[in-house]
Order: sequence, then structure tokens, then C-alpha cells
Amino acid sequence: MKDYKEYTVTEFVLDDSFRRWVLKNLPTDSSFWEKWVLENPSKNESVTQARAFILKMNQTHELLSENELKQAISSLSEARNREEVFVRPLLNRISWWKQAAAAVVVLGVLGAFYTVYQSKINPTVVYEVRKSQLGTQLVEVINDDKVEKLVSLPDGSQVRLSPLSRLSYPKTFASTVREVYLSGEGFFNVTKNPQKPFLVYANELVTKVLGTSFLIRAFDKADKVEVIVKTGKVAVYSVKEEVSKTPTTELTGTILTPNQQIVFDRKVENMEKKLVSIPTPVLAIAEQTKVGLSFSNTPVEQALDALSQKYGIPIVFDKNILKACEISAEFADESFYEQLDLICKAIGATYQVVDAQIVIQGKGCSTN
Repeated sequence: MKDYKEYTVTEFVLDDSFRRWVLKNLPTDSSFWEKWVLENPSKNESVTQARAFILKMNQTHELLSENELKQAISSLSEARNREEVFVRPLLNRISWWKQAAAAVVVLGVLGAFYTVYQSKINPTVVYEVRKSQLGTQLVEVINDDKVEKLVSLPDGSQVRLSPLSRLSYPKTFASTVREVYLSGEGFFNVTKNPQKPFLVYANELVTKVLGTSFLIRAFDKADKVEVIVKTGKVAVYSVKEEVSKTPTTELTGTILTPNQQIVFDRKVENMEKKLVSIPTPVLAIAEQTKVGLSFSNTPVEQALDALSQKYGIPIVFDKNILKACEISAEFADESFYEQLDLICKAIGATYQVVDAQIVIQGKGCSTN
């Protein structure tokens, strides 16, 4: 009996049963590997790397047999020992992708390949790799219509799935976590359960929540992945970071609150936290009335606090400098930025958006 718990990425790639599972998904192989992956979460990184490698190589080339790969490894190893890297005869015997696979294994850089692969990978494969780890245990919803499709999840959460989007989720969520996989765009309204985090895998990002509503935009061919929060609080981190995280109910990573978003540039692998272009009130109508945005000789500190509370956006300023400033104004249909502009102009101040919050700078007001 093979001890798969000791397998390296290379050994998974070489294993016939593993490769059949990845590429052919035969019932016998699927039954074994799906159960094994669930029972051995510590091998998730190795399994994911091996799957990604096999899928990538198989996109345009046929499956490599173990004997052919071993032959390629032996040939390349001998050439390397002689300090002669002349592989033209090898090219005549095996296809390009087989040579590439052999070279990767011989040089011991499957891990390095995966790192590069993650940034260059066909986005569809990212979704497929994640989805296929649970295989037949997942339900997949594909929206080929021109309108949104409402998807109800096992825990009562709902997803408004946009056109040209796909969502996969288990028939029954695990006892400690709720995981779904998205390719495209979906607005999530998650049922609150502090003891059972809700995770959305969308291309290179993982979004983790306990109960809130948010939008994820992660289309296959898009250069960017976006996560936009409407209510509550979410944590966003990269798939690469996820490998090192211990399952927990805590929100770790980049924390987003209402009217904040993450924009991940897939080409340069850069994550930027920023405000949405058009912030919307986070308070219910009744609460907005209580807060009120009608001011008469009101200290500007109170006005800014009211604006911040209404939109859930942090507004930072030096209270000592602005303590003598007052404002008289009544706001109705003005947008967040229009209100902010008017307040700042009234006291001779300016503002900048820094790390998804507003920073106000001013010289203060005369006490005369």
C-alpha cells in the first residue's frame, strides 16, 4: 500500500492513479482521491501544485506515462552529470510537454514552476483546480442567461450570480467551514455563523467572512479581481497565503468594511485597498434620520463624524487644529464626495483618500 502522506509533488505527478484522477476523473480514482484529500488537509499544497502542473501540461499535449518520464529524467540527469545539456535526441523521442515535465522534475523546481504558474495560469484552470479537489461532491451552477441567477446555498446564504459566471459548492458544508468557488461575478449575502467561516475562492484571492454581504468580480480573462463590501466585515488574502493559515474563525488578512474594496492586479500580483467610486449609506433610513446631516454653526468635528457614521468610512483629521471650525449646511441628495468637498471648502481644508480612508488637512479656523 502506497503511503501517499509521504508523497512529494513530484511523486504525485508520477503516480498513475493520481494522474488518471486529475485528467479522466474515473469513478474508482475519484472516490479514493476525493476522500484522501479531505482526510489529509496537510497535503493540500502538494496536491494542488501537482494537479496544476498536470492540467497545465495537458492543455495542449497528451498524458505522459511514468516510463517515458523516467526515461526523460534519466537522459537529462546523465547530460547534467556530464555538464552537457544537449537534448536534441531527446526531443526526437518525446513530445515538448514531456520534456518540459521531465526537466522540471530533474531540476527539482516543481515548486518554483507552480509559483510562476500561479501568475501566468489560465484563469479557468485556477477555478477548475480548486473545484476538482472535491469533484463529484460539488454542485456547480452555470449562468448562461443574460440576467442574474439567484443561488441558494445549503446554509441559507444566497448568491446573485451574474451572467457568464460559475459557482461551485458542496451539497453539504463541512462542520467547521463553508467553502465555495467562483469564476465570474457574484453578490453574496452570507448567513451569519461566527463558528463556521464562509470562504470564497475566486482566482488568486480568498475572501473570508462570518456573515455579511459583498460583491466579488473575478472573470476568467480579466486582468483584475475585485472584492467590494456592502455590509459587515470581510478579510481578503491571496491563495498563496492561504496555505500557511491555520483554520480559524478570526478574520486575518486585509480587512474590508462597507464601501471599501480590494483590487488585485493579476499581472503584477499587487493588491490595493481603496474606497469604492460611489459610496452608499450603510445606515438604515431611520438611523440616517437620527444621525442627520443638517448643520447650523455646528463644530466641524461633529459634521465629519456624522458623515463618517452615515457611510461607514473612516475620516481622519487633527481635532486640535480644526476645533474652532464650524459649519452651517443642509445636505439632501448630494453624494458622499460632494458633501465632503463642501465641508472642506467651508473650512479651507483639503482631503486625500489614503488606504481606503479619508485624511483631511487644514490650517484651522480663526476664533474671532
